[in-house]
Amino acid sequence: MHDDDETVPDGPAASAVKADAAPAGDIDAGDINAGVKQSIGVEAIYLQLEDAGKAALRVAEAALTLVRAEFALARHSALGLIWLGFALVFFGVGAWLATSAAIAAGIYQITGNMFVGIGVVALLNLVGVIAVLMLMRRNWRDLGFPRTRRMISDASPGSKNEDT
Repeated sequence: MHDDDETVPDGPAASAVKADAAPAGDIDAGDINAGVKQSIGVEAIYLQLEDAGKAALRVAEAALTLVRAEFALARHSALGLIWLGFALVFFGVGAWLATSAAIAAGIYQITGNMFVGIGVVALLNLVGVIAVLMLMRRNWRDLGFPRTRRMISDASPGSKNEDT
């Protein structure tokens, strides 16, 4: 046998050997390249989708962490506002009592009678309570939607304001 005379057996193994030994012109390179490009394209798309999914999960986790931190801050701030509200009431009552005592002491200095000073302060406080109760009553009535009720009753069939 010469080096030029290689014999190739017949069968499936022979066709693989023949394809390897055949010149490049005998194999349709376009079909092979198209198949390789198509499989690479699908794999690349799959990898890009996988990366996009992972990035979306990271964004969702970051958003959830941010929401948790915001809620924790809001809860902390709400509790702080409640305690500061208690402090405001405490200091407000203290200021009100001190002002009332100062007014009573001033009236006592002018009149020389302690009961007149205390009576004037008590009377001023009662006037304030009555004013606040009247304002609360007006606001309480507004909670019942009186204008809306009036409009509904005027628009309902059989109302007294109908033009018939």
